[in-house]
Formats: sequence, C-alpha cells, structure tokens
Amino acid sequence: MRTWAAWRHSRRTNSILLYLTCLIISFLFWLFLTLNSETQKDLTLPFSLSSIPDSTTIISDLPQSIKVSVRDKGSSLLRYDFGNEPTVDVNFLEYFDGSGNLKISSIEMLARVRKLFSNTTTVVAVLPDSLNVKYTSQPGKKVPVKLDMSVQPDFRYVINGSTILSDDTVVVYSDQNTLGGITSVITKHIQANGVTDTLTTVVGFKPISGTKIVPNEITVRVPVEPLINKKQNVTIDVINVPVGVNVVTFPSVVEATFLIPQSMYRKALNIRAVANYNDIIYSGDGRIAVKVVEVPSECRGITLTADSVEYIIEKH
Repeated sequence: MRTWAAWRHSRRTNSILLYLTCLIISFLFWLFLTLNSETQKDLTLPFSLSSIPDSTTIISDLPQSIKVSVRDKGSSLLRYDFGNEPTVDVNFLEYFDGSGNLKISSIEMLARVRKLFSNTTTVVAVLPDSLNVKYTSQPGKKVPVKLDMSVQPDFRYVINGSTILSDDTVVVYSDQNTLGGITSVITKHIQANGVTDTLTTVVGFKPISGTKIVPNEITVRVPVEPLINKKQNVTIDVINVPVGVNVVTFPSVVEATFLIPQSMYRKALNIRAVANYNDIIYSGDGRIAVKVVEVPSECRGITLTADSVEYIIEKH
C-alpha cells in the first residue's frame, strides 16, 4: 500500500497523468472539429433491380454496386463508417420500354441516389451515372456446347476416355432474330500441356453479342492417366492356308509387350497376330514372319518377342 501511495503521489506519476489528460482533451477537440467540419466520402452502395416479371430475362450484366461520392458534415457521414449504406433499388416496371431496353438517364440516376441521403448531403458524383439494360421476354433456345480445347498429356501419359462436360447443352436468351442465327455456343479456349493427371477446369463461353447464356460456365473433365508396361501371350493364326493343308507354327504363341493405360492393365486385350501362308512360298528358309494385325487403340508401341517362327506343313 505504501508503495502504491508513494508511486501515485510521485512527480513522475503526476507528469504522466497530466500528459494523458492533455492527450484526451486534444483527441476530443480534434473529434469535435472533424465531426463539425464538411468532408467528402466515397461510398459503395448495393444495387438491385426489382419487380422483374417471371417471363423476363435480363441479358445485360447488371452492376453489383453503385459508387457514390458525397459531401456533408463528418457527424452526418459517420453512420456510413459502420456499413449502413443504403441500397440503390430500381423498379423494372418504372423504366422498361416494352421493346427490350431499360434506360435510366444520368439525371434520373442522380435524383434516385439523392433521395437516399439527407437534405444536407451533397451528391458529388455517381458511377455508373446511367444505365442501359437489355432484356427479353422471348423463351430461351437450347443449343449444344462445342469445346475449343487443346490438351497434351506429358510423356507416357494418355487421354483415356471421353471428355465429360457438366452440361453439354445450354440455354441462350436474346431477341427472336438473334436466336434464329445461333446453333451452338463455343467455350473459351482451354490450353494445357504436359498434363499428368485428370484435368478438371471451369470454363466460360465465347461471348455472343446481345445474348445471355445459362449457365454461363461449365466444368470440363479430361481423363488422363499414366501408361504402364504390360505383357500378354498372343496365339498365332496362320491365314490363306489352302484347303487340305494344315500349318503348325513353333511356337504357336508369342509374347506381346506394349504400353497401356493404368486402368486397363488387368483387362485381357483382343490382340491378333498372324502368319501368312503365302510368305512360305517366297521365304523358303523354314521360318515364317509374324505380324500384329489387330490391336486396341489404347495400346502404344506394341512389339513381339519374335518376328518370325518355325513351321511344319501337314497335308490331309
């Protein structure tokens, strides 16, 4: 207690208390001057378009907000520091012209914004200062989606399977004449090189003037997987054998080696290897060539352990 009392009555403590008192008085004086002096503030007001008929589709991109610069006493503008900005609401039925356009002039926009503030507040600037919105009452037209895409897998990777779209058709809204000339929509260009895994991307569409596309973007999935080594025994078929003749090859089976997408590794693949009886006539060396004539498109770089085999000819 003595220590506290001594500290409280010391000269240093008195100096600190005096300094803090002066600081508080200065702050209050500054606050008083600020709140009573005229100042300019930039505000971002939410924007909404209301009373839109159910049969009407807005084609133009509407602003999410309206930027407003106002001037007034600091005390009058203080409320907006706490997020109490008014909303600029436009009633569709007040401004539509019945022919696909909704226009608000700069004078009308300024007057509408002024009504949101007190009489002492001066609206210095509004951005955008006017609106020109296109709409349509025509039903939408469903059209197919076309991909503009270039995807290149990395070495020893492959696109295995069809590209999947979250939506393969979209609905386009516009006036009747414009809709008549639209047969499809094209995505923005997708470019990807050296891909080593399934590619999933969200992409929008190339703009078509005077239209609205719903949905305005889709998800594209390109299945990419690694190629792995696989070996499989293949029976040799001898073709063009005359009636009454039988050709037996030694061996009758050869091993094929190739690259295959990982998901197909456990599948038995339809690979056909043949030896042509007509080659025997021209070779005469006791061996016959073996060639692969059928192989699934997913296989890459197929080779056989032997490109020729021995044979014997049996006649009935």
